[in-house]
Amino acid sequence: MKLKVLLWLSRRTYAQLHGLSSVLAFFAHRVIKYRLKIIRGNLERSFPEKTREWHRQIEKEYYAHFGDITVESIKHFSISSELAMSRMRHVNVEVFLPFFESGRSVLIAGGHLNNWELYAVTANQNVPHDVMAVYKKLSDPIMDEAVRTSRQRFGLEMVRTVDAQAWMKMHAAGSRPKAVVMGFDQSPANPKKAWWTEFLNQETAWYYGLEKWAHQYDLPVIYGHIYKDARGQYTTRYELVVDHPSELNPGEVLNRCISLLEEDIRSHPGHWLWSHKRWKHVRPEDMTIQERFFASAKKIDDV
Repeated sequence: MKLKVLLWLSRRTYAQLHGLSSVLAFFAHRVIKYRLKIIRGNLERSFPEKTREWHRQIEKEYYAHFGDITVESIKHFSISSELAMSRMRHVNVEVFLPFFESGRSVLIAGGHLNNWELYAVTANQNVPHDVMAVYKKLSDPIMDEAVRTSRQRFGLEMVRTVDAQAWMKMHAAGSRPKAVVMGFDQSPANPKKAWWTEFLNQETAWYYGLEKWAHQYDLPVIYGHIYKDARGQYTTRYELVVDHPSELNPGEVLNRCISLLEEDIRSHPGHWLWSHKRWKHVRPEDMTIQERFFASAKKIDDV
């Protein structure tokens, strides 16, 4: 039943869906106060130098934006490739070409800024490589299948996190170059296997997979900045982070990507996923907080 409703909604126009978004945003913010405590806490700790009025303004902007990306993501269940691409521009795609032409796979790093779901359904049509995205399986098997099917309709390959390492061993150095999309700003499951550093004025744990794969397979890393140009209109701009990670110290790839993400969040604070429990872990006493560079002698395979 839930899936049928979503499919029906997905066939509404963007104007109709954005009208629904405004209602949902007001209801979530003012009536049920959806994750309000989490959002306020995240904003206040991330921007302690800002005023209460500023925090409340960004909070309001976030609920409006969250409503937009929620209804726009529903649209993707039935959206055409042409309509999707008209809603998401991909800029500086030429950064991929030297690697594609030389047969090298790449990693695409990005955070949960703006409409990453729209990125998922347009990446494969714009990037010369075959695009794969690592994803965490949803608890609802019906919704998991529906979301996976929706994202894969235009050529994107979805690989579960538990299968990703085996996939990388098979394809990272294969005959057909791949572009592997990694949303690296999720909160890791195990804080003892994470890389800890300061981020938005807080001690923050990071998944180490992006760093590990970059070194293990010597894959170029390209960062995808996603910007919201207008309601329902977005741009992804690609930026080369590193060509040969094997020439860098462990931790430096993550460090560079974290800095790019933080810069984007500070520039557009209402567009990041503030309702996510990003800082649910407390750093274990035996874990070192890194000073935005990898200061220990820990090896890649240790994490």
